[in-house]
Amino acid sequence: MRLDRMSVSALEARFAAGQRGIILPLGSLEQHGAPGLLGTDAICAQAVADGAAARADGVSAPVLAYGQAQFHLGRAGTASLRPSTLMAVLVDVMTSLALGGFTRVLLLTGHGGNIAPAQAAVQEVMAEVSMGRLALPAPLTVKLRAWWEGPRLIGLRRALYGDREGFHATPSEVAIAMALHPEAAPEGWPTFRPLPADPLHDAGGDRHLDAARHRAMFPDGLIGSDPSLARAEHGHALLEAATADVAEVFAAFQAAPDHAAR
Repeated sequence: MRLDRMSVSALEARFAAGQRGIILPLGSLEQHGAPGLLGTDAICAQAVADGAAARADGVSAPVLAYGQAQFHLGRAGTASLRPSTLMAVLVDVMTSLALGGFTRVLLLTGHGGNIAPAQAAVQEVMAEVSMGRLALPAPLTVKLRAWWEGPRLIGLRRALYGDREGFHATPSEVAIAMALHPEAAPEGWPTFRPLPADPLHDAGGDRHLDAARHRAMFPDGLIGSDPSLARAEHGHALLEAATADVAEVFAAFQAAPDHAAR
């Protein structure tokens, strides 16, 4: 069930039955290579959250569609929140959900740049509780996951794309967006470029660069990925695998006793 499509009475009935968990998807509005959809991260996170909630008899929230993507700034269509802004928004949203009766919040990100601000936001909420400045009706427990972390999906991504999955504008996320929005199937991807040598950083992932250096290192907007491999039929299978993985995590999270819900 989607929170924005529920009534107060329906939600209170769930609370009365002890069902107090929610999946909050986190997205971003950013470039995914010239042909890719700007909202890919939000599209994927919302779809996985909705599917997992339905499978686990839970509730999903509307996606927070803007994220921390400063390294993509200067490219057409990218809109980034400062890390401190995203942190503040998440603190307010999690606090509001807790004051309204939710006790378990699964933050499900579709964008790696959201992870550090989300982790800080969780600690900020817990600090407010610990220091006596925030009184909640019941203890709040928060878990943070990326939708691509589960074992089913990892295996399928590896089987389909191998080392061409990469780290941004990946064929797996592009395939899911294609499956959900076939009218916007991207074409004209650039030739695959392996990750450039970079002795100052790890081999992959978020390199913590400013936007100008990020554009210089990744001029086509891709980070070691080959999205030309994506197919809509892949997207349906990938979405099924991701949904199953997240539903399993969420069901266990909701069912765990308070001291074990980590």
